[in-house]
Amino acid sequence: MLLLILGIGGAVFAFTGGDATTVQDVADQAVDAAEDLDVDAGIDLLCTTPTDEQRAELDQLIAEGREEAGGEDPDVDYEVSDVKGDATGSFRVVATSDEDALEGKELDLVVIVEQDGDRSCIAGVEDGERVGEDGD
Repeated sequence: MLLLILGIGGAVFAFTGGDATTVQDVADQAVDAAEDLDVDAGIDLLCTTPTDEQRAELDQLIAEGREEAGGEDPDVDYEVSDVKGDATGSFRVVATSDEDALEGKELDLVVIVEQDGDRSCIAGVEDGERVGEDGD
């Protein structure tokens, strides 16, 4: 359960939103929303809107993480790197925390960005450690 709190930010990453037209815009807006754990601010960054069931699961993860953190939002740092592409492409994000229960833990994700009309949006999220093993 120790990675649950880090995972909350990662989960929010998959549910963040704004008016992005480039991979860098998506990365910037995703980090802002993940830092705030503000799911409502960001649903529209997804290429496909989450189902009610997916949204309920995310809300439950956030509630469990907050409870484990003593009722407070954990302090998590997000570092974006390997931004590739313009309107489509990918970026890597690594989440870490100095919180006692999370110290030494890391969440490493590669976010896949596609284009939907004139906007760039999150099409998927992959395990960054596995992507790195393949040399991508």
